[in-house]
Amino acid sequence: MIIEQIRNAFVSGISVEYRAHCLKRMMERNISRKDIENCIMKGEIIENYSLNELNLSPESYPSCLILGITVSEQRALHVVVGYKETTVIIITAYYPDSEHWMPDNKTRRK
Repeated sequence: MIIEQIRNAFVSGISVEYRAHCLKRMMERNISRKDIENCIMKGEIIENYSLNELNLSPESYPSCLILGITVSEQRALHVVVGYKETTVIIITAYYPDSEHWMPDNKTRRK
């Protein structure tokens, strides 16, 4: 997946769909839509997921993990984004932690 495609789709008025799981996690973690937008617009893709890698349903789509920062706290943020035809799908968002991620927040711990 190419970050420019996601960014262009995000700002061009294309449909942006927040999954229910994502909205729930955003509320729990105090992550705003502005934080998601900032992550997508200024962040970088650190992992790409092929079809069915994250979602085994028949409506699977290519997805990626974007590393960016929050607007207000300037804190590292991970956002999993899918792209399907004319829709950007925000799957989940979370703050990377040191148990699962190296200090660069790009490399998974083994």
